[in-house]
Amino acid sequence: MGLLNRVGTQSTRLQHHRALIIGGSGGIGRAVSYALASQGASIICHGGHNQDKLDRVVSYIQDHGGKARGLLVPLERATDIIPHLGSLGGVDILVVALGPIAYHSLADTDHDTRQRLVDLNLVLPGLLLSRYLPAMVDAGWGRIVLFGGPHGDTLRGFRTIAAYGAAKTGLASLCKSAAQQTQGENVAVNLIAPGYVDTEYLSVNQRNELTRKSPRGALIPPERVARLVNMLILADEADMNGAVITLDQGLA
Repeated sequence: MGLLNRVGTQSTRLQHHRALIIGGSGGIGRAVSYALASQGASIICHGGHNQDKLDRVVSYIQDHGGKARGLLVPLERATDIIPHLGSLGGVDILVVALGPIAYHSLADTDHDTRQRLVDLNLVLPGLLLSRYLPAMVDAGWGRIVLFGGPHGDTLRGFRTIAAYGAAKTGLASLCKSAAQQTQGENVAVNLIAPGYVDTEYLSVNQRNELTRKSPRGALIPPERVARLVNMLILADEADMNGAVITLDQGLA
């Protein structure tokens, strides 16, 4: 059930740090919440709609000796998060794991769907960067991890995820722009572009189809993605900054 039960002892490397995980109650975000908690970070775990699901993640971390609190905020627009940020206190680790997708051709993507995809995949991370990056720079330490889409390291088109792909391409540029504003401090902003990850959000048909398309014939467990997040956050120095890192088994 995540990484906390896979480590023999709890690490304290992040015990003085506070991590905000957007989309932290499910999928990749849940694995990241567990992974960072296992390193001693105090977790603010955001969930969107399911209080019981969020409570289970928070309780699991607490039951395994970690520190966590939940933040249930349904997000339809990026600005929905703003009223809740003031009560969170300082944050020096930010992971934005929320990233809704919709499968439509460009012509079949209606305005509301396009607006929501751009808002939550691009505007929301930008809003959070604007809020937390300057304080991290002032403090001299911070880690931010964003998530792109498939083939996030290249400029390419998509037949069925045009709006999502456009937003994620913009997010990669935003990541590099943010990295250029870290002013030489020990602050890093990086983006992971995963391939096909095995999460509860996949239907049976989607899981079968993506397994077939995966280069290794198997989906990527979210814990493997979380280990990469841990590596980026635990790095002693911010030498890797503004990187777009593919984790996709060599997806064609």
